[in-house]
Order: sequence, then C-alpha cells, then structure tokens
Amino acid sequence: MSETKSISETPARRLVVSDEARPFVSRGGRIFSRQVVEEDADIAEGQEVLVTDRDGRVLARAMAFLTPKELQHQRRHHALSPA
Repeated sequence: MSETKSISETPARRLVVSDEARPFVSRGGRIFSRQVVEEDADIAEGQEVLVTDRDGRVLARAMAFLTPKELQHQRRHHALSPA
C-alpha cells in the first residue's frame, strides 16, 4: 500500500516542483529555485512546507530557505532542504 497522500488531504503550505525534479526530490535531494513551478504565497523562510508534484502527490517535507518573492528572482539558489 502506498504512503503517498494527496495535497488536498494535508492542509499545509506547499511547493510544486517540475517533473524533472520529481525523482531527485523523492529520494531526499535538495530543491533548487529553478525546479519550483508553483508555491503558496505565504511561505516564510525557515518554514516547513510540503513538496508536491504537478499532480498533487506529496514527495517530501522540506524547510524553506527562500520566500516566494526570492524564488522568483533567484532562480539558481538552493531553495529548500529535506526536513
């Protein structure tokens, strides 16, 4: 039985990664800002977020290093680290 949960089942801040990043994130890899395709606007630096794929499947929990505004301007920086 799969432990994957839909984001709709988990009321937390979320960040969506690209399809290319999905296998790396699923194995606990770092997330860089250029891999982020969507994020909740109220994410704060140091806050735990759920990382999902475009279909809403939860891939990981991570700690945010950048705010959404910073993500838009710093596309090559380390954005999150697995929690």
